[in-house]
Amino acid sequence: MIVEMNLSELLKDIDYKIINGSTDIDIKSLSADSKKAQSGSLFAAIEGFKFKGHRFVKEAVTNGSIAVVTQKEVNLPSNITHIIVEDTREVLPILCRNFYQNPSKDLKLIGITGTNGKTTTCYLVDSVLRSAGLKTSLITTVESFLDTKKVFFNCTTPESLDLNKFFSDSRQSKIDAVCMEVSSHSIDLHRIDYLDFDYFVFTNLSREHLDYHKNMASYFGVKNKLFQGKYRKIYGGRKAVINIDDGYGKRIFGSTDLKKISYSLKSDKADLWASGIKKTVSGIEMSINTPGGKKIKISSPLCGYFNIYNILAAVGICLDLGVSTCHIKEGIRSMRGVKGRFEKVDTGGRFTVVVDYAHTPDGLENVLGTIREIIKPGARIISVFGCGGNRDEGKREVMGRISGQLADFTVITSDNPRSETPESIIDMIEEGLSKSDSKEYVKETDRKEAIFKALNMAEKGDVVLIAGKGHENYQEFEHQRKIFSDQKVVKEWTDQKK
Repeated sequence: MIVEMNLSELLKDIDYKIINGSTDIDIKSLSADSKKAQSGSLFAAIEGFKFKGHRFVKEAVTNGSIAVVTQKEVNLPSNITHIIVEDTREVLPILCRNFYQNPSKDLKLIGITGTNGKTTTCYLVDSVLRSAGLKTSLITTVESFLDTKKVFFNCTTPESLDLNKFFSDSRQSKIDAVCMEVSSHSIDLHRIDYLDFDYFVFTNLSREHLDYHKNMASYFGVKNKLFQGKYRKIYGGRKAVINIDDGYGKRIFGSTDLKKISYSLKSDKADLWASGIKKTVSGIEMSINTPGGKKIKISSPLCGYFNIYNILAAVGICLDLGVSTCHIKEGIRSMRGVKGRFEKVDTGGRFTVVVDYAHTPDGLENVLGTIREIIKPGARIISVFGCGGNRDEGKREVMGRISGQLADFTVITSDNPRSETPESIIDMIEEGLSKSDSKEYVKETDRKEAIFKALNMAEKGDVVLIAGKGHENYQEFEHQRKIFSDQKVVKEWTDQKK
């Protein structure tokens, strides 16, 4: 494991404007957080959205940094080497790759991107590879593991420093493969630059993060970079596994320079396609048709139309990696679900409660549609959801309309209001419900009370969907984050009824 590197080596491939000071010094660590800077470290001052990194240079130097990378002139002691670059975000991944000696190149690295299905697809791939005897690491929104050890990150896709350190530790632990979610933010903010990916998977694209990307064209453009030849030196990549039932996926399939594997539920011309599908509340049974004409019979405890796509994507990767059919079948069968992803919470058998992360129009429509397919005749769907504050306002009315159309009763509540008032968000959702001609709804700002209301009105055979937060164990308000878990609230209600 590298403990230090000469600055002259570390700066290889860095396009800098000015260097003041010596480059013949040994760097013992890298930091983009001034509080984590230490003796002998190089500090990269990232120009963030809220805070400008160069403001923290003094603190980094006080904590021991002997070299600093910034975008601006900064007054520094004469013994500190100062490197000025055009964009520190673009430079940091190169520094990380150099310092850790390109650790991802020694792993089979699989990146899953798209709007929905990333987490579950990661877990499915990981389960199959483990079934085949490979040592794996995993990076997802829900949790991350280095082999069997849990690792904690702050973002869906961690910063380049954290990623390269993680891959370096994985290499040292003789990990064979890593499957990770790749968010649009991570692409746009250069977090995954200069990693050496083997596979990219495109699941689908629907409305999300438009508070950041502004429109779908921009959102798609960022995701599409992974699949285009002009960015190959930045992202690596050898093969793409693509959902061609999605309109954006079809566009990627037609334009990518990568070798490609298509999957579909609608076209028997795809490389992988599903047939003989049986969906129940207990799971999925189907056959996957492969390029050689062979069929793989799959049984999975996962529910829903959308999970068929996730299974197809996972099978596409694992077949290409040479995993045997028996290990694929076992890996899919043994992956029982992901926390907060169509997670069934026990209420003693009176009715079914599903907790799901669905926080986009497409996600909510998928999960409600799945419940509608498997619910018993005469039973009701009761939907509980809200929308996050300081995020895409346009989706609120859309999600209200979807719930009004697909659920029998809706309880509109708070999600993560952040700096917005929960009532104003709820009113926007209500507009959509009103336009769906649904009068079957109530508004309840307190999320716990909203869940209790839904559970109290549920009868035998009904399904209560609690959507939006999934695995999250908190609620975000303007100046605080409160501990909150949908699953624990359901358990509390259940315990009270015993």
